[in-house]
Amino acid sequence: MCLNKNSFWDFGDSNKDLKKLFVLKNKFFFFFVFILFFLVGLMFHLYQLSLLLTYNFFFMNSCNFSLIFLLDWLSLMFLSVVFLISGCVFLYSLGYMSGDSYVIRFYFLVFMFVCSMFFLIMMPDLMCLILGWDGLGLVSYCLVIYYQSDVSLSSGYLTLFINRLGDLFLILSICWCMNYGCWHYFYLFTFDNLNIYMIFFLILACLTKSAQFPFSSWLPAAMAAPTPVSSLVHSSTLVTAGVYLIIRFSKFLSSDLIFFLINLSLLTVLLSGFGALYENDLSKIIAFSTMGQLSFMIFSIVMGSHYLGFIHLLIHAIFKSLLFLCSGIFISLLMGSQDIRNMGNLGLQSPLISSCFLISLFSSCGVPFYSGFFSKDLIIELVVLSEINFFYLLIFFFSIYLTLVYSFRLFYFLFICKINFMIFNLIDNKYMKVSCLFLLFMSIIFGSCQFWLLDLCYVNVFDEYYKFLIIFFFIYFFIYFNVFTMLNMNLSSFIVYFLSQMWFLPFFSSTFIVSKFFNKSNFLFSLIDLGWTEYLVFTTIYNLIKNLNMHLDSLHLNSLKMYMLSYLMFIFFILMI
Repeated sequence: MCLNKNSFWDFGDSNKDLKKLFVLKNKFFFFFVFILFFLVGLMFHLYQLSLLLTYNFFFMNSCNFSLIFLLDWLSLMFLSVVFLISGCVFLYSLGYMSGDSYVIRFYFLVFMFVCSMFFLIMMPDLMCLILGWDGLGLVSYCLVIYYQSDVSLSSGYLTLFINRLGDLFLILSICWCMNYGCWHYFYLFTFDNLNIYMIFFLILACLTKSAQFPFSSWLPAAMAAPTPVSSLVHSSTLVTAGVYLIIRFSKFLSSDLIFFLINLSLLTVLLSGFGALYENDLSKIIAFSTMGQLSFMIFSIVMGSHYLGFIHLLIHAIFKSLLFLCSGIFISLLMGSQDIRNMGNLGLQSPLISSCFLISLFSSCGVPFYSGFFSKDLIIELVVLSEINFFYLLIFFFSIYLTLVYSFRLFYFLFICKINFMIFNLIDNKYMKVSCLFLLFMSIIFGSCQFWLLDLCYVNVFDEYYKFLIIFFFIYFFIYFNVFTMLNMNLSSFIVYFLSQMWFLPFFSSTFIVSKFFNKSNFLFSLIDLGWTEYLVFTTIYNLIKNLNMHLDSLHLNSLKMYMLSYLMFIFFILMI
């Protein structure tokens, strides 16, 4: 029987039903795990329970090497949302990736991605956590270069390099943590404070994973991956790993680190806001929105509301995944065009998906009473109640203002402008629509359900007049939107060009970091592996070891030589005595 070299990954065109059955089984498994983990997480939160499963490997040098799984309401709730979005992504991929020749390879990579996130969430041990941390970086690289083009390859290199830089910081933190004799969260919590360098390296690793300034250039570049992957990466897996780890170690944040994180998060919010305002690629605009929301979460965590930041992380994962899935359908309708200037009046051409997109966009803006409003509005009120510098408070509100601006700009180009590109690729796939409708239902009720089931108190600082300011903002920008349109098209000013190019971060990252690194690697490869060094150094050492090994073999196979050598060694031993 002759097998094709790709037979392991591809079942063939004659077995399309087998592919659908494979994905549907995974989808039902993910939805079942979502319900199970969500209910168990509610029970753990209600009774304040934590379950620790450990297996000790060995004990060496006062350090305990063990495999640990921690079950508490944080990990269970987060895992429930991860499995929910993964199930919707698998179901969505049945329609979106239907024409791909290697779709089973894609499913296996996504499944490995989810497994890596499972290990990162469940393991409260830095030594074991790096398995999921490295797994996320490696599988994300494989998914970014999935389409095998030059753009995908350069984007994958940038993503891999910055994530490996974060791995280096995490390894340094693990090495420093060995002084405490253990790498577990709960053991480290017994200390009043930890070494500042260890926490600093850990925070740097989290900043690289969450694409905060100055490690932000890889997140828009990762849009080269397929849209289902972008939905999973930007909602609940790769970029949220750093925020989750900051929540776990928020107890050890000193005043200097809090000051450092406040400045970086506000800089990233401004960077993402201006980048989305001057960007015309639909996927990159949503990527900038993700970057700003992550900075919003980190800002709320360092201001003392780490549990509220975690709730916003869960709610954001739901509506941001829906936003990406709807944008993938729009891109497919327009034959792969991602420029928002080619779109227009999509509400008439695809009313159902347009409704899903608008609801997720309203949740991102915090419009009452969608799911994003419940967490975002409470974070704003708690920031107002906290003791914060007025300059930081001004930048914080200006960043929220920018979120509203680029969201309304996206709404204007997609649904108000005239039709600039007639749709010929009509998509009527039930799997894509069902996944979007399910996430639509969750985007509406998930925020209120979280606050109701988790019994979180709600503090009202603003009166009803301030609550409805967002409506007046919409009216204001509807009247003066031509000013922003002219500003967007006129890139002659250096300031506008600087803001539209992410403050030149992609240029420095790709030219002075990644390119220099790979050029140096190519130089060393040419010098050592392809040059005279291979013959002068390594070949000489190899021949020396080879000749020595042949000589030892001859001694071993010749009994007379071995006898004489043993006799001489015995005589030498006697004389020494």
